[in-house]
Amino acid sequence: MPTRRITRSPVKVTGSAPDGQAFESTLEEDFFVLLRFNQLVKSFEAQSETVEWLDNAQKIRKYTPDVLVHYHQEFAESANWPSVLCEVKPDLNEASESPRRRMPPRKENEEENQVKWAAATRYAAKRGWEFKVVRESDIRTPFFMNARFLLRHLERGVESRYESDLLEALVTKGPLTLAAWAGTQANSVEERARVFPACYRLIATLRVEVDLSKLLTLETQVKAISNA
Repeated sequence: MPTRRITRSPVKVTGSAPDGQAFESTLEEDFFVLLRFNQLVKSFEAQSETVEWLDNAQKIRKYTPDVLVHYHQEFAESANWPSVLCEVKPDLNEASESPRRRMPPRKENEEENQVKWAAATRYAAKRGWEFKVVRESDIRTPFFMNARFLLRHLERGVESRYESDLLEALVTKGPLTLAAWAGTQANSVEERARVFPACYRLIATLRVEVDLSKLLTLETQVKAISNA
């Protein structure tokens, strides 16, 4: 449960994701897309933890990191991954001003950040977690663009009648471009419109091999995987 309530702001973009998690910037919203797309993520909680820290005047202050991420322990890939307490930040230095901020502009206090983040690191370690600062350059990548597009197909949860034949086509014909792969099941423009969502769902559910670090196009190579 959030320890800090997110309210409407005249200087920030606020809202909530489809699962109800609240965000207070477009960057946080984008990070939530990556978390929802990551099938190793079991759950995440926005602003669920509040950390106390001492300022230069030795006054106790409070700081609430943006999100706590939990991973599936039953999956081999993430079996030993601790939960991660995350702070989402734009790519700024101390003297920079975010171009997305409305007036008045807000400057980052790097010295204060380091003290807060050190306190958050200790707070997380006591609970067996880790603390991490996630920057804009870590979030807004070609992978994110693909994740945002594919997420609707991942969360749709409805298997298409084309999926088994699409998987078989990769086994028998070898690697294909996305366009050629869809073409194995579609002979018309109307049918291709029904086949492509099935292709995207197979990509989103990781049942085929695709390099998602590059923007997905009709020329993207799609390969079969052994456990598809």
